[in-house]
Formats: sequence, C-alpha cells, structure tokens
Amino acid sequence: MVGSLCGTLARRAELTFEALAAEHRRGWPSSEVTHTEENLRAIDRAHGDRVAIRPFTSDEERSNGADWEWWFHSGAVGFGMRVQAKRANRNGGYDLRYRPDGDRYQNDLLIEDAMKAGCIPAYVFYNHLNWPQIRPGKPWLGCDHGPFTEGQLGCTIASALVVKQTLRGARVSSRYVKHRSRPWNRILCDGSESSAPSLEIAYGRVLSLHQAALVELEGQVELSEAPSAVARLPIRSAISKESGRVDRRQRDGEDDRRRADHETTRGAAPLSSTERGLRRQLREMSDRPVGRLPQRVRAMIRGAEGEPADRRVAGAVLVNLGSAEP
Repeated sequence: MVGSLCGTLARRAELTFEALAAEHRRGWPSSEVTHTEENLRAIDRAHGDRVAIRPFTSDEERSNGADWEWWFHSGAVGFGMRVQAKRANRNGGYDLRYRPDGDRYQNDLLIEDAMKAGCIPAYVFYNHLNWPQIRPGKPWLGCDHGPFTEGQLGCTIASALVVKQTLRGARVSSRYVKHRSRPWNRILCDGSESSAPSLEIAYGRVLSLHQAALVELEGQVELSEAPSAVARLPIRSAISKESGRVDRRQRDGEDDRRRADHETTRGAAPLSSTERGLRRQLREMSDRPVGRLPQRVRAMIRGAEGEPADRRVAGAVLVNLGSAEP
C-alpha cells in the first residue's frame, strides 16, 4: 500500500473538484452516483488491504438518491455512518429539498434509516467552487500529509443535522451547509505517515460534527418555539475577539455566514412529536461510545455477501482501522 488514507481522500477530493468544474463548463455534469463510484474504486485500488467495498444489487430506488454505509472497525467493534452524496450545481448550491418519493425530504429518510441501522447520518458534498474560509488559522484545514489546496474542498462531509436545520427554515441555504462541512480526508487524518488513525480518533472526529450540529439544531428549535424568536436570534461571530485585524475576505466570509444563519432560522416551525422523539435518539447517539459491530457488518468483513439494512442503501464501505480481525 502506498500513502495514507488521508492522502488518498485528499487527492480524490482534488480530482473531484477539477472534474466537476470541467463538467459544468461543458454542460454535462456527472451524477452523484458516478462521482461516488469513481472515488470508491480509487480508494479500493489504493487501500485494498484496509478498505473493502460491498455494493448491493442496484434498483431504481437506490440509483435515484441512494445512500451508502461507511463502517469503520477494529476487531469486533466499530461505528457506522449512513452517507448521502450531493453534487454541487453550476452555482455551487445543492438540491437539498429533494423528495425521492414525492412526499418526504430525502434528509428525513436518511436520518430515520440511519437511526434504524445504528449509523450516524451524514452527507458527502462534491464541490467545484471554493468559499471564503472564515476561521482564523483554519485549524481544521491543517494536515501533516501535505499543504492544503482549495481542491481539497472537492469532497466535504457534514452531519445530516446541518441539512435538517436549514430545511426547517423558510429558505434553504447552501452557504450555511458549506460553512459547517469539513474536507473529508480530515476524518481519517492520522498526522503521520502511517495508514490510518485509531478507531477512537476517527470516531471522535465524526461525532464532533454530529454533536456540534445537534447543539445548533436544539438552539434553533428553542428559539423557534419562543415568541419573537427570529427578532432575538443571536448571531455568533466566527472571528475570534483575539484575532485583531481581519482582512476583507474574512469580513466577507463573516457577512456571508451571518446571512446564512438568518436565512436558516427564519420561519422555522416547532418540532412535531415525531421529530422530538427523533431528536432524543440523536442526542443519545451523540453520547454513545464505540460499540460492537452488528452481525451483518461482521459477516461482510469476513467476506460474506453484503446484506443491506434497507432497500435504499446501495452498498457498504468497510474501513479497517485496526489489525485484529473480528
């Protein structure tokens, strides 16, 4: 095996960034499914000793907005993510209001299916346009495997709760989502030349995205259920008070985020009883330690034919972050 998982993911992000930009210029952008399959094949080729791909039999449901499961394991323990891919359109936005069955948002189905399968719900975004980086020092961009390039924003990851939050507002904001997503290679960055971080480190990074999104979602709900909530909405500055002077790009990025926050919280409705129950489950998941893998996942790791959690999942990606076999 050559290189690290982090390095491979960073390179795939750069290639996705360049390919999607070229496709939009030509007017023939590839679908999310195409980009996902190309990236997974490349990861499998580079890290076949640690990564196993288990595609399930395709049907119309899966090819039209399909999800993938990502399972990270070490021995018989691990955690799963239920991932939905979204490709940026020509202007850099995403189709977040998509309803696969013509009724419910894809986001709602993703979160509910993830809960049933014991997975953390997440999105992977395929991008071709950069956006202002507004965090001083950009600590989440740093990586020991090489310098950061804007192309590494070609594949970013975010909690599905970030999308849920913006869908609850009167206007969907892709800017809000972008500012809360991270380059996907950072999840598996070990900070060294070894092949992967520990399972606990990877889990902590994924969980931190989920926990931060849950805090914002709960804060928005409390405001939306109170009188004159929008008028009293606090706007958190993304620029540290200790940072001193900020350049124009930082100020523009801060203004961009403020607008996104306003758009996301304006007109949000109180949670239904079903959503309240789901929120409790999500909170419990955010406090859950790494546990034993489901039997169906352990069977796939041993080479058995993949068993889908439900008809919407297109396949599973199994990433070994340890040396022991389950």
